[in-house]
Amino acid sequence: MICGRARKNIKLIESATNTAIYFPPPFSQFRYCPQGAQRRNPDEIFITGESKQAIAEAKKKIHELVTRTRLFMKDAHVTAAKIDTILLTRLDKVRKIMETNGTFIQFPALASNMSTIRIQGVEGLHVERTVRDIMSLVSYLRTNR
Repeated sequence: MICGRARKNIKLIESATNTAIYFPPPFSQFRYCPQGAQRRNPDEIFITGESKQAIAEAKKKIHELVTRTRLFMKDAHVTAAKIDTILLTRLDKVRKIMETNGTFIQFPALASNMSTIRIQGVEGLHVERTVRDIMSLVSYLRTNR
């Protein structure tokens, strides 16, 4: 959500500070992790740059962005079986929906039998578009069973 639609907010900070900012990938808990390796901490953001001042400035701008961002949330109900199917087979489409709308979709744990997903975003319109896109994906799964 902080990145903005199509990473617009982060691109502005990167160009203003001459840094590169790396957010953890969404849904990394569902990706393959080789034996003996450790998953990246989902709370860590990496910032690289040519000087400590540029990195500090980027860090400051991200903090300012986080503090002034308002959050909109909406819960949607989807059957637990459909949530599991999305988590196992359609995460690429979910990532694209999230990036397009600048939102985040919080799913329950796999096989938890919970049927509520939470959509979070910085604009109500984009939250509603995300809900629409997810429901469209769910109905597509339903018709192709």
